[in-house]
Amino acid sequence: MKIGNIEAAAGEKAYGFFKAGETHGRFPAHIPLHIVNGAAEGPTLVVQAGASGLEIEPSLILPQVVKELDPAQIRGTLILAPLMNTSGFEFASIKSVFDDKHLNQLGNGDADGSISEQLVHAYYEAAIANADALLDIRTGSQWSYHNFAGVNNDGDVAASKALAIALGLPQVVLGEDQHQSMAQAAARAGKAVAVAFIGGGPGLRDYRDQDLGRMRNAVLNAMRHLGMLDGALESDVESVSVIREHTVITPTGERGFVFMDKGLRGQQVEAGAALGYVRHPFTGETLEQIRAPRRGIVIHAGASWPVPLEDTILAIVGDLVEEVAVG
Repeated sequence: MKIGNIEAAAGEKAYGFFKAGETHGRFPAHIPLHIVNGAAEGPTLVVQAGASGLEIEPSLILPQVVKELDPAQIRGTLILAPLMNTSGFEFASIKSVFDDKHLNQLGNGDADGSISEQLVHAYYEAAIANADALLDIRTGSQWSYHNFAGVNNDGDVAASKALAIALGLPQVVLGEDQHQSMAQAAARAGKAVAVAFIGGGPGLRDYRDQDLGRMRNAVLNAMRHLGMLDGALESDVESVSVIREHTVITPTGERGFVFMDKGLRGQQVEAGAALGYVRHPFTGETLEQIRAPRRGIVIHAGASWPVPLEDTILAIVGDLVEEVAVG
């Protein structure tokens, strides 16, 4: 397996920087990549994280997962990018510093586009286009906290749903991708695709061990599901709720501190139920009650930081489709 100048023979691991483009100043734009090439033939799984420069938790655990893996025990190939947006990471920016674009809102990129579009295109063609499955790991940065798997309503939804369930997170959410992500492009190309939303908000401080453990499990469980690795699925839940998203709640015109009821996550709520409120930062007055527009299950996602960005997800509500036992 060779991607750029990174090459791993059967039964070997390799690590390096995949050059995916150059800036106007001719500085190289790189994506760090690990390749774990199994001793036996099998499928190819791409695991990627850190499309936002602030989504740093996966980079704490994914290289450790690579160290844990023995290529002699693996069938197929794992391609792993622990932190894609290196410029955003360096300058604490969600988007690429090169051109102010979000790497995960460019589809499969553009060979003739801006530096970020070129970077995504080169990476997509070299890694994702030749893979059988994609696991995209996202977090909520400092604004929100997540613990669910997402499936796009594109391509082979059944294969993607099965992969998402196998990750072992408490919920799998079926819904539309509103951002033209790499995951959506891969799903449309027929790949099995799951997006694991894990961590963010207070997670790096308060729930670090649990979140990093869930990320580790997600990678290993994906490999087990695809037949790349032996062993039983690992999870901290006994069953997975499959939910069809119907409502995403984001901030309205009211400004202030936003406080959401974290205890409602995973719970059934009725239409009109209070999910949170907005409080004036200077007078303490409650400006708005944030309510469920219709009956549904509250997804394990939403704002944790009280001053969220305009498009931050405050809560997601959906309809229960089925309950699936882990394993």
